Amino acid sequence: MAEQRFGFLPRILVASDGREPLQVPEPLADAVLLRDLDLATLVTAAGRARPPLAVDLDAVQGLNPDAAAVRFVTGELGIGVVLTRRPAMVAAAAELGALGLLHVFGFDSTGLGRSLEAHPRRPGVGTMISPGPVLAHLLPEDLVRLPRPVVAYGLIGSAELARRLLQRADAVVLAPEVAIRLVDAVRHTAPGDS
Repeated sequence: MAEQRFGFLPRILVASDGREPLQVPEPLADAVLLRDLDLATLVTAAGRARPPLAVDLDAVQGLNPDAAAVRFVTGELGIGVVLTRRPAMVAAAAELGALGLLHVFGFDSTGLGRSLEAHPRRPGVGTMISPGPVLAHLLPEDLVRLPRPVVAYGLIGSAELARRLLQRADAVVLAPEVAIRLVDAVRHTAPGDS
């Protein structure tokens, strides 16, 4: 379950605001996406965890999502995956040896197209698409346009949906309770049933 692809990107990232220690099964214990937190909580959470950690730069109060922030979270905090809707920042993350994920909103084809036009399309920069279930509805020709790795993010409320999305995405972001259900379902699946 904790198979890693694209360097240090786990298949499942557990979303966390960093305030409480996560109670997730062992294979996912360190695969955390920190979001919806302030700078002090980010520093504390990063100090408690081991990589791989990811951070949504746009969702950290007190941290301007700029090149200095990218250097701080990758260098000082050792966070290996940086998510933002700003193309220059994901490119900066890749230049520093981290994985940058451009947050693309797929609410309609126009927004998706505009986001992809601005995508840096370089090694070390992938795509995080929101809401995650949009991936299940993309045509194959649209899916291949998404620079890899592709991560499904948001509105993934069941283990079954997460499993389906993992057939198209390289990783998914899940709430802790959904991640627990997914790990339990995989553990109880007989070999050859998946």
